[in-house]
This record gives sequence, C-alpha cells and structure tokens, in this order.
Amino acid sequence: MSRTVELILGLIGSIVGLVAGFWIVGYGNDLTDYIQTFTYLSGTFGDKVATLGWVTVIASALALFASLLIKKSPRGWGVLLVLIGILMFFVVGQIWIVSGILLILAGLMGIFRVPSPKY
Repeated sequence: MSRTVELILGLIGSIVGLVAGFWIVGYGNDLTDYIQTFTYLSGTFGDKVATLGWVTVIASALALFASLLIKKSPRGWGVLLVLIGILMFFVVGQIWIVSGILLILAGLMGIFRVPSPKY
C-alpha cells in the first residue's frame, strides 16, 4: 500500500516546524513577549526563547526523519509522529498549530490505515 499521503503530510508539517523553529531562534529576543503569549511552559522553556526554538528545530528534524521512513514501518513511525505532534503543543504552544495538526494526521493515518488486500 502506498503511504504517499502520510509522507507528504509529514514532510509539510516537519518543514513548517523547522521554519518556525529557526524563526524563533533568529528573532528570539524580539519575540519574547509574543512567544510568552503562546507557550504553555512559561517558567521552564518560555523564559529562554532561543532554547524553545532549538527544541522546536530538533523535534521538527526528528519528525522529518520519521516522515521519510513512514513507508518502511508505518505504525512505529506513526506513533512517533503523533507523540511529537502532541508533545510540541505543550512545549511551543500555538505557534505549533499547523505543524502539529499535519504531523498528528500523518501519524494517525500511518497507525490506523488498513492496507488494501492483494488479489
């Protein structure tokens, strides 16, 4: 069964996450008040905006890796995509909406999509 939809959704979600992460790292000091509004961990990561950006970049890179390998083992990499998508909502907050939704959809499709029978 072709897993092209999961691959494309995962790639788009992880690339958008990488762009958002580098955006946070690059403009961190200028965006401190903006980021504080959107993160749920204002005491832990929220005070260090650059750290928040690097966490986003690392999670997005891991999601990119999982997206590229989702055709090999859809259930295993799908679980990882769902976990990254949900976890980053709590770490980064609302700046992760687009990436998180796409990664969660790709992961759930990888986990629950039943292969078509071969005749």
